[in-house]
Formats: sequence, structure tokens, C-alpha cells
Amino acid sequence: MQSAISDVFSGEEVQWQLTVSRFDEWMRNDVFHLQWWFLLVLFIISAYFWWKTLDKSRLNEIVLYTSIITIITLILDELGEELTLWDYPYDLFPLFPPLTAIDLASLPMVYSLIYQYFGTWKKFITATIIMAAIFCFILEPLFVLGGIYQMLKWKSYFGFPIYIFMAIGTKVLVNIIYSVSSKSQG
Repeated sequence: MQSAISDVFSGEEVQWQLTVSRFDEWMRNDVFHLQWWFLLVLFIISAYFWWKTLDKSRLNEIVLYTSIITIITLILDELGEELTLWDYPYDLFPLFPPLTAIDLASLPMVYSLIYQYFGTWKKFITATIIMAAIFCFILEPLFVLGGIYQMLKWKSYFGFPIYIFMAIGTKVLVNIIYSVSSKSQG
């Protein structure tokens, strides 16, 4: 059974109308507002700080870790927004994942710095737990107060084990990849 909308518009036309509508809304409500500027500055500072502190001798390994974390973050964030668990009233870019400054810069950069500076499993897990607590119980509530993040059917503490599992799972995966690579080279 076809819906009335699909009788009038093709899927591509509906998608284009949604894209145009999203862009128009972004131009009217998001761009150049205080929260938008905050997200832009956060994105730039995070990327700059990460690059300056990055151990370039381990560039491939750390970029792999960061890339996997970024992919997981983007997937989970899109899933959460699609399931209306949370919402982001302000978008840095209108046609990109919702919280680009966090998903593509700040969160992955913090994860990668923990990965870089805390080499032993004990130190890594301890730093990850501290980071998860700071993100869940300090930063997320501040973003809610600042109007950057809205928790709809979500509580901050739900994310606590997710932040930890992402870090540990990604570290395990990168270790496996590098182990396989080392065995194949020598």
C-alpha cells in the first residue's frame, strides 16, 4: 500500500524538500546564534588542541582509534536522535550529523588523548571512567542548560557505560588490528 505522500511526490522529491526545509530552518534559527558560535569555537579548538598534542610518531594507530570512535559516535548519535531519545536544537552544519562539534572533534579527541597518554589497561580504564563521568554528569547537563542538547527520553547516566564500553572495545579492536598487522609483516 502506498501512502498519499508517495502518490504525490517521489522519494527523491520528498528527500529534497526535507533537505531544503532543514537548510532554511538552519539559516533562520541556528546559524550565527550564540550556541552556533559556541559549537564552532569548540570544534576549532578541539581539532587544533588535538593536532598540537598528538603523538605524531603513533599517527596511524591514534588516527585509527579516533576514526573508529568517531564512526561509533556518529552512529549512536544518529540512532539516538532518530529514536527521539535526545535532540540538538542547534546544528553547526545543516546537512551534516547533528552535533558535529562534539561528534567529529571534542569527543573523539578526548578519547584519543586518553588512548595516547594512558598506555596501561589500568590507567586507560581509570581515565576512561573519569572522562565518562565528566561527560555524563557535568558536560551533558551543562549542554542542556545552555540549550545545545535536549534529553527527551534519555538520562545522563544511561550513557555512562556506553562511553566506557566504546573506549575499551575500540582499544581492543585497534590492538587486534595492530597484532594481525605485525604478524603479517614479520
